[in-house]
Amino acid sequence: MTKPVRSPKLEQAMTALFQASALLDYIRLRIWDRENLTVTQLRLLGHLFDQGGLSNAELADRLYVTRPSVSALLERLERGGFIRREVASYDRRAIQIWLEPKGIDVQNSLRDEIREYTSGLFEGMSEAEVEQFTAIVQKFVLSGRARRERDLEEQGYPG
Repeated sequence: MTKPVRSPKLEQAMTALFQASALLDYIRLRIWDRENLTVTQLRLLGHLFDQGGLSNAELADRLYVTRPSVSALLERLERGGFIRREVASYDRRAIQIWLEPKGIDVQNSLRDEIREYTSGLFEGMSEAEVEQFTAIVQKFVLSGRARRERDLEEQGYPG
């Protein structure tokens, strides 16, 4: 397989992204160790925190994983008392997933700690630089989501 040719500017941008991501490792690892949850489990809880009552398929789409992978994650989280599954009121065949109080507590703690830690990373930047950073990262996220959608469709997962 031939290695793709990337411009020096793209290589520089990727390196900067990896370095920025590594800045969050300290707080992420501390929280993951304390809560004894994986990153994907915490992300799943985060999606349910933002919108409760999601289905297995909706969670798979949001996490960019397969439905069987989500089922395994849900099983562990349910055993741990973080979530519950309920039959949907609109369709007895559908299952909705909800956070239990333990899952809500973990998400509240996680979000508070990450925001507190991350805000300190912006201390050396002006308001204009923070605004510029935000615009660029938002554009990057939109581009990444579009790419991920194409990848999932190519792999046979409906978008």
